[in-house]
Amino acid sequence: MNPTCIEAVTRAAGRELRQSEIDEIDNRIRGTARRLAGEDPAAWRALPPDQRTLAAAQRAAQDLADEAAKRLERVHLQALKTHQTETRIAHTTADGTSRSAALVHDLEQTQGYIDAVKRDNLSHLMDLLDAVTSTEGASAGRRVAMILFDTDNPRMSRDLVHEIFGQADGSSGNQTAQRGARAWLDTIEGMRERFNQSGGDVGRLEYGYIPQPHDQIRILGRGGDAARDQWVSDTLPLLDRRRYLNEDGAPMNDQQVAAFLGEAWQTLSTGGLNRLEPGAGGVPGRGARATRGSESRQIHFRDADAYLSYMAQYGSGSMYDAMGAHIGGMSRNIGLVERYGPNPNTQMRLQFDLAARADGREVNDLGRSFGARPQSYWEVVNGNASTASNAQIAGIAMTARNIQTFGKLQSALLSSITDVHTLFVTTGFNKLPYFEAMRNVGRAAFSGETKDFLTMHGVIAESMAGDMNRWASDQIRNNWSGRLANSTMKLSLLTAWTDSLRRGFSLTMMGGLARLSRTDWGSLTQYDRWRMEHAGITEDDWSVVRQAQLTRFRDQDFLTPESIRASGHARADEVVTKVLHLITDESEYAVLNPDLATRVVTTGGGAQRGTIRGELARAVMQFKAFPISLISRHWRRMLNTPQGLEGAPILANRLAYGAAFMTSATALGAIVAQVQQLRDGKDPIDMTRPKFWLLAAAKGGGLGFAGDMLLQDPNDQFGSPGANFFKSMAGPLLGTAVGDVAYDMGIANAYKAAEGKKTDFGAKAVRTARSHIPFVNLWYTKQVFDHAVMHSLQENLSPGYLGRMEQKAAQDWGQQFYWRPGSGGPQRAPNLAAAMGQ
Repeated sequence: MNPTCIEAVTRAAGRELRQSEIDEIDNRIRGTARRLAGEDPAAWRALPPDQRTLAAAQRAAQDLADEAAKRLERVHLQALKTHQTETRIAHTTADGTSRSAALVHDLEQTQGYIDAVKRDNLSHLMDLLDAVTSTEGASAGRRVAMILFDTDNPRMSRDLVHEIFGQADGSSGNQTAQRGARAWLDTIEGMRERFNQSGGDVGRLEYGYIPQPHDQIRILGRGGDAARDQWVSDTLPLLDRRRYLNEDGAPMNDQQVAAFLGEAWQTLSTGGLNRLEPGAGGVPGRGARATRGSESRQIHFRDADAYLSYMAQYGSGSMYDAMGAHIGGMSRNIGLVERYGPNPNTQMRLQFDLAARADGREVNDLGRSFGARPQSYWEVVNGNASTASNAQIAGIAMTARNIQTFGKLQSALLSSITDVHTLFVTTGFNKLPYFEAMRNVGRAAFSGETKDFLTMHGVIAESMAGDMNRWASDQIRNNWSGRLANSTMKLSLLTAWTDSLRRGFSLTMMGGLARLSRTDWGSLTQYDRWRMEHAGITEDDWSVVRQAQLTRFRDQDFLTPESIRASGHARADEVVTKVLHLITDESEYAVLNPDLATRVVTTGGGAQRGTIRGELARAVMQFKAFPISLISRHWRRMLNTPQGLEGAPILANRLAYGAAFMTSATALGAIVAQVQQLRDGKDPIDMTRPKFWLLAAAKGGGLGFAGDMLLQDPNDQFGSPGANFFKSMAGPLLGTAVGDVAYDMGIANAYKAAEGKKTDFGAKAVRTARSHIPFVNLWYTKQVFDHAVMHSLQENLSPGYLGRMEQKAAQDWGQQFYWRPGSGGPQRAPNLAAAMGQ
């Protein structure tokens, strides 16, 4: 800024300005000048320099005034959301609940609210889903890969990107891609507008927006100037140079754009850490949520082909991964600002302070809920726990967990038979008809029309990545290991099983809510009002539900998001989100999926991904999400449901709930245990043995985490009980490294060799390797593969190993093999009478 301008600005300010203030004003005017130049470069260049400066200063002044008005609006919104938050927490504490526990309950509702926003918006993307799954123009090999490994159709992906960049103008000639692009653009525009209505400030691009998932590891390369220069030289030719202008409207030259890209490389390669001010503290991304996404996009590709070229070189995951992540990120932003105001972090600091004062504790020592402080819940809800601190550490750890997933969960469908008991218990708790639920499960499994109806209305199976949380405790990512994990689970039929049960229950729930919506709030039973209020649905919300124009499907009325929006009520979107949260949350009681409390526990109290602590916690807690969810969801529901409410079903009674839960869990666990014996070529276990029923209760989930740790079937894991207990406690990754490799294959065999005993090193090495290979342990092929390959290999490497297997089964459970290890086929039919001790 020249001296004359500095003098004018100083006079306007009425005081002497610091150099930092002058620099900030200068930078704002320069940035505004570049923005104005981009609107009409020719007209801008035609202006004299003084007029350009004046126009930029005037627009900058107007921008400052607009920003001030926006800040004032956000202050008012923040005050309103504080009042609403206080009202919700006061309602929860009215029955004597501590303020900390009430805050955790509010955070649990907020997480459900965020998930519901996401599902609601995903339901608008059916045309995009059609494009993603279309095999049009794909080779036979590519079609197989699309089914098994979720790969994309290159032709459709290319056309879709062209349509998105072109605002779905039909330029690709591919109508499927055009419809998919239109669905994407309309959905993200609706999300942008909804976010801005709650105090956000995200502008609209002139061309179709598509996320840019930069791979930090690829961009960083070997680090240093060479990596930066390579990235700059690769990216420079791909940019739309019309968007890179100087203040006078002249295009930036190569050196100027390269300098800008060098700064961008620093930001992308460090994950934004270069922008932190020393001593300022904090973590990137923890600022005001309402300004998230308001920063101007700086990397503008010249066209769709340039975007695809960059993604091939420096992209992270697939384009569809990035689109899904964008929907998830925007859903989180919308949910947080609608619940807690434009600055949710400020809201939470206030709530933590209020909880500490009310409960008589220090802020850092607030009361724990399910073993964790409210701050840990907040780390998961606001997304900090899932944001990688170090992309390389997070990537390696994720791959290791995915390997455990595709190696060890190939027979998980057999264990999932026990989902039926949680389905029935949840159906009864919600006063829904059992036979209608089973009929709807069948429809969800075999009727494409029913599947489309549910998907259209927000009941979406978001792929195995979502459902696998119940087992793996963290989302599967679509690198090579993630694709193998997804594929293995798909071939195991677990995807189809869980989707059918959850969708069938959701359909039943939508029908039940439709019937209930005919009753006004005052006429609802005490129990039904409690159910609604516990899910965050108030009397005002219910009045909106009452105005819904119910959706007719298969001669039955259903309460759907579209039926609520058809009321035309101003709060329809908010009420849709709450109702969809209720339906989704109950479906995840019916077919277990981790709740917020489970996510907090399995992430080590909300520890960040990409940190040693965070990744160690995730490794230890892998596969423990299912038993923890049983405790967190069903045990807590059994203990916390108010007793004696008018209109409550029998299963609202603690004793009835506990009895029904344990009885059905144990009965189905017994079926699972016996089916697994038959799968492994053994006769059923004698059910007259008391130990069998402990095993059945553990497999059914009735004993929760303790049963999963202490009562493992010795036939499933060889070795001493102590070694197996350690492997269970340490998690599959550390259990394999320490328990299987270091101890069983190393130390134990060394002792045996020193004592002159036979060692099992070779057989155990094969067994360990086999448990980390995809597709070979599927429940319907495992026994064939064992007899065709594994048994002879193990016997050759460790003579006598198969005999010791038979001895162990006889010693532990009194079992015989109807298909003996190492034999070509079954020697006889299974002795089913052995189940009764005969």
